[in-house]
Amino acid sequence: MTFADLEFTVGLESPFNLDYTLESGQVFRWERRGEWWYGVVSGEVLKARQEGSALRLDASSDLISSEFVRRYFRLDEDLDPIISSIAKDKVIREAVQKFYGTRLVRQERWECLASFLLATNANIPRIKKMVSAVCAKYGQSFEFEGVEHHSFPKPEALASAKVEDLRACGLGYRAPFLKHVATSVELGKVDFSELAMRDYEDARSSMLEKLFGEKLLLGVGPKVADCVLLYSCDKDESFPIDVWIAKVLASSYPRLIAPEVRKKLAREGKAKIGKGDYEAISRSARRYFGPHAGYAQQYLYMAARASED
Repeated sequence: MTFADLEFTVGLESPFNLDYTLESGQVFRWERRGEWWYGVVSGEVLKARQEGSALRLDASSDLISSEFVRRYFRLDEDLDPIISSIAKDKVIREAVQKFYGTRLVRQERWECLASFLLATNANIPRIKKMVSAVCAKYGQSFEFEGVEHHSFPKPEALASAKVEDLRACGLGYRAPFLKHVATSVELGKVDFSELAMRDYEDARSSMLEKLFGEKLLLGVGPKVADCVLLYSCDKDESFPIDVWIAKVLASSYPRLIAPEVRKKLAREGKAKIGKGDYEAISRSARRYFGPHAGYAQQYLYMAARASED
């Protein structure tokens, strides 16, 4: 099907940098074409460009409104008090200064869960490739500006998929996990609205729990749970830890990491953090950075990646 395009503008009253936000590793369905960003969000295409204190936007449907954009980019939240609360030391202050205006994006919850499940042990180009392949095979096709796009598949589409067909999308060992999680969501075993209403600890525990001896969300570990809670459920205290964050914590915040884990990271560079160590480090980081620890994680992650370029 083909939709008519709709142009509109959203003013920015609080600091925001569109480029930094969309390049920060938290979203996987945006791509830059010339001066514009194109993203598929909530089954529609959103086209965006920042011009000073305003966003110029175009969309494939009037379902994408100014209110939708403000909610998606969390534009009604005052960024400066958040930044002040996490700016505890020179390292984080330098990261914030370099990438000032980066915001956490409020993603659709099912898509966020499925995407970060695919993101395990993969770099960003591969994650985007996997997500794109799954959307092309199982999502709804539509056109915008003469280009074919695909919505993110509904849980039922992936629940009914064959594991071998999912593997053909390049998912590897993640294929059965994605099918299992999609089935759990389709059967109503995961209530995203309730998840968002719970406090961080309860919400996280419910994502990692077992039901009748079987893991409710197969393949969802602490990091995936933390990403979902941070990027789709407004749990700003959530502090996902991947290789990049582990390395920056080991080098700049050694007091937050047990000595034996620091040695592993120093020796192996990309040592996998065990569940117990992950929990301890995450707890220490949340305690240190406070209720907006997730923002600190985002800025530190971006700075760590930039230092390797």
